[in-house]
Amino acid sequence: MKEVLIEIKGKQKYAEGHEDETTFTTTGTLSYENGILTLCYNESEMIGAKGVKTQIIVENGKKLNLIRSGGMESRMTVEKSRRHSCLYNTPEGDFVIGIFGEALMLETNKSGGKIYMSYTLDINSGLLSKNIMEIKFEEIKNV
Repeated sequence: MKEVLIEIKGKQKYAEGHEDETTFTTTGTLSYENGILTLCYNESEMIGAKGVKTQIIVENGKKLNLIRSGGMESRMTVEKSRRHSCLYNTPEGDFVIGIFGEALMLETNKSGGKIYMSYTLDINSGLLSKNIMEIKFEEIKNV
């Protein structure tokens, strides 16, 4: 298990036409064993996710699971050319969304790496948004 600096950049293009971009930097942990990469971190209070823990698991660079627990419960799966149904639990209620993976790439090196994914979100098969997320992680060296 390594301590890492994590930078997450997200871009959402909504079906109604507007766009949103976010950048979030935090610290967390990284493990990489038997082809399975796991990143864990706490979400930001700035986006209303105080007390939410996120775990990102990438299996052999082909399937990504994003699991949130705490004040917001969700499990999202992104896999290229596949659609998954995912349950979101929010204070406003639970709902099911569809996630279609357009791209998923994992690059690693000795001190860190990058995850890139693009996917669409739909509700009742109606397009909600197109999304791009890039997650960079770098080992924190203790001096």
